[in-house]
Amino acid sequence: MPTGDNAYEQAENRERMVAEWMIKGQAKREKPITTSKSFSGKVGEDPTSFLENLVIDAEANGWDETNLLEVIRRFLKDDVRE
Repeated sequence: MPTGDNAYEQAENRERMVAEWMIKGQAKREKPITTSKSFSGKVGEDPTSFLENLVIDAEANGWDETNLLEVIRRFLKDDVRE
């Protein structure tokens, strides 16, 4: 019977393997696995959270820094885009 730590490690390994598989598949498809939410700078929106989520989505989609700079404008709305 696996110990709690061993079961946890196995679950983490499975999650990592699935994420790696998804990223490899995305590179072949050229379509994003996940899409970021837009950011308009309105009251109540958290710019730090937006950027953190954008980086996570970029990693999942296999975007490098150049790709990220090219697509970030799509997620900025209203006055923030200027």
